Amino acid sequence: MEPTPAEIVHTAIDELLLVVAKSAEDLHAFHDVVAKARIATLPPFPRATLVVTGRIIDDLKRVERDLRDVLVALGRAG
Repeated sequence: MEPTPAEIVHTAIDELLLVVAKSAEDLHAFHDVVAKARIATLPPFPRATLVVTGRIIDDLKRVERDLRDVLVALGRAG
């Protein structure tokens, strides 16, 4: 028997919640490491790392927009 549309939506939301929770943990851990690194003496910051930093910021902004779209679709946007 095929899942109902409601079951499909609930499964998708459950999977999204798991990924968001794991990502939140990872981002928090990353934040802590980078915050501590800011106060330490650092070797020169490679230009390639600056490019990656910009890409991460752009990706996180896109994810934020996409998550907002999910909230709108769920009727939960504020």
